[in-house]
Amino acid sequence: MRKCTTHREASAALDLFSYGMGTTPIELKYETYSYTAEPGWSISRYEMFDTCKRRYFYTYYRRHVTDVPHYTIQKLREMTSVPLETGNVVHDVMEAFLRRLQKDDSAIDEEKLLAYSAEKTSEYFGRKTFMELYYGDRERIDMEAVHEKVRTCLANFLGSPTCNWIYMKALTNRDNWMIEPPGYGETRLDGIKAYCKMDFLFPVDDDVYILDWKTGRKDTFKHTRQLTGYAAAASNNFHIPWSRISPRIVYLYPAFEELEAVLKEEDIQSFLESVRAESEEMKSFCVDPQRNIPLPIDHFPLSPSPSTCRNCAFRELCFPDLKGR
Repeated sequence: MRKCTTHREASAALDLFSYGMGTTPIELKYETYSYTAEPGWSISRYEMFDTCKRRYFYTYYRRHVTDVPHYTIQKLREMTSVPLETGNVVHDVMEAFLRRLQKDDSAIDEEKLLAYSAEKTSEYFGRKTFMELYYGDRERIDMEAVHEKVRTCLANFLGSPTCNWIYMKALTNRDNWMIEPPGYGETRLDGIKAYCKMDFLFPVDDDVYILDWKTGRKDTFKHTRQLTGYAAAASNNFHIPWSRISPRIVYLYPAFEELEAVLKEEDIQSFLESVRAESEEMKSFCVDPQRNIPLPIDHFPLSPSPSTCRNCAFRELCFPDLKGR
């Protein structure tokens, strides 16, 4: 089947595919794409571009930085933060849990899972450089608080109706689960190169469910857009009608909560139009979009604000007086 390049063609193709679908099993086989250098859209990439273009330049175009040693850029780029690393631990433990469940559906030993998560927490936090320490925002990391948050996230999930539902329904087709798909989740949204990497995607009967774990605060607008992107990617990559896709955010902290996106045709079309506009906006900062060569750094202005700079690993490049330890 050729790729659809317009909303009307895409809608028609999905209608044809859904016709007579009945109970035909859905096979999840990830589509691959030939390499192209042009920048790809993603929720996180555009958010950074919109928030601070200088940070965007340092993150995505570090090879074009000429006044700072490359090892310095790389060192700053590899730094993490306490909330980010806490989320990484929880995501990786959830992945391990699901892969174990995919092979063996016996009851999970909660104590062993929590002990495993504690080991991973210590391992991850022991090998990373944290911007909070590097810039002197904290004297030390409260590891007991970190361990407690990880434990709370996992306990909230294990006691949730979603966990029970996975055992009761999703296991029926566990050979066809997709847990943390490989790569960066490259896809095409209405023909536009994009990245939408989902945490957990699985079929139940005729439908496909997408779950994304969150350990931070709820952001209904942003996360609904993210879920719409996941549904668009699944529809494109697996040729699944929109009506068969159920994407949801699973918040694990401070308490269990879910956010489900109810997909409407007008919302989907609006989302795809915004993706096209945002993609073109980012490409306008390239002297050669097809080769992903950016304009000079002076075209990427700073957007200083206390919250933006406090969460940026590159702040010493913009404000030398804040040079880290």
